[in-house]
Amino acid sequence: MPVTFRLLIQQTPIAGAPIMINAQTENTDSNGEVTASLVIDQDYTVSSGLEAISFPPVTDSGANFGAQSPVLIEAQRLVRSGEAPCRIVIGGLPNIYFSSVNSTETALTVPLEYTELNSIYSVTGEAVPATSFAPGTGGFAVPEEYFKNGDTLMGVWKFLGQNVTVSANPDVCTDRGVPGECTPLDPTMLRSPFEYTRRVIIKLTQQANDAAKAGRWKGSKGQFSVPFLSRGAGALAEMEKAFRDSSDQNFVCEVTPMSCVTKTVPKKQLLKAFKRIFEGKVPRGLEHIAARSPKEIAAFEKRLKKIPNTYTSCK
Repeated sequence: MPVTFRLLIQQTPIAGAPIMINAQTENTDSNGEVTASLVIDQDYTVSSGLEAISFPPVTDSGANFGAQSPVLIEAQRLVRSGEAPCRIVIGGLPNIYFSSVNSTETALTVPLEYTELNSIYSVTGEAVPATSFAPGTGGFAVPEEYFKNGDTLMGVWKFLGQNVTVSANPDVCTDRGVPGECTPLDPTMLRSPFEYTRRVIIKLTQQANDAAKAGRWKGSKGQFSVPFLSRGAGALAEMEKAFRDSSDQNFVCEVTPMSCVTKTVPKKQLLKAFKRIFEGKVPRGLEHIAARSPKEIAAFEKRLKKIPNTYTSCK
C-alpha cells in the first residue's frame, strides 16, 4: 500500500530532508513528501533522519498510516537563521556574516550533501555555508566578493526551509548578537599531547626491555624496573587533569558565544609533565635512552605548537 508522508515546519514543506521509515531512509521531494510502500499488517516507526530537524517518532500499522495518507508530520528546526546577513571585516577583508541560533545544548550538524537544507546561492557559485553549529548564538562568514553583482550584492542561504536573502546593500554588523565565526575543533586535537606521550612511554619501555635482553642493562639484583614507565605514569596522570574539563563540543571562535566559555590550553603544564619522564638518574645501561631526551622534548614542543592556545567549549 503506497503511503505519503509530508514533512512541515510551521506550515512550510521541507524539501530534501531525510525521513526514516523503520531502518529505511527516504528524502522528501520538493513538496516535502516521501511515498513508501507499506504492508498493511506490519508496524512502522517514522522518525527524523537529521538531528537538526526534530519531531516525535510515530509508530503505527501500515493500514492506519494508509487511512491517514498523506500523513502530516509537524516538525521543528533546532537550529535556525538569526539576524539578517550583515557586513563584517575579517582579516582586513569584507565578508558577509550569517548568524545562527542553536536552541539545544549540543552542536548540531547539517551536512552539505543535503543541498536543499544547507546551501548558498551566490553570484560566483563559490559561497559555502557552515555545517556545524555551536549551541546558542553563532554564525559564519563568507567573502563578500562571492555575492557581488556590479555595485550590489545578491545571494540566498537555503537553510532548513528558510531562505535567508543577502540584501543589495547589507548593514554593517553590530556587536549585538554577532559572536564571530566558530570553527569546529577536531576532538582528537586537544588530547594529542596525551596520546603522543603515551606512545613515547611505550617506545622507551620497549627500548629498555631490549637493552635488558641484550645484556646491556642488568637491572638490580636481577630485578628490572623501567624508570620511564613509572615516571611516565605520573606524567600521564598530570596531563589527564588538564583535559578533565574538556567536552566533546569544542570550537575555535573569534568571539565566545554567550552559551559557551573560552578555555586555555595549559601548554606549560603539559610540557612540564612530559619532561618528568626524563628527570632523575637512570640505571647503568640505559644512558643511551636518557640521552634522547632533548630530541624527544623538542618533538613534543613542536606538537604543542599545532594546538591553539585557547578554545571555546560548548556543553
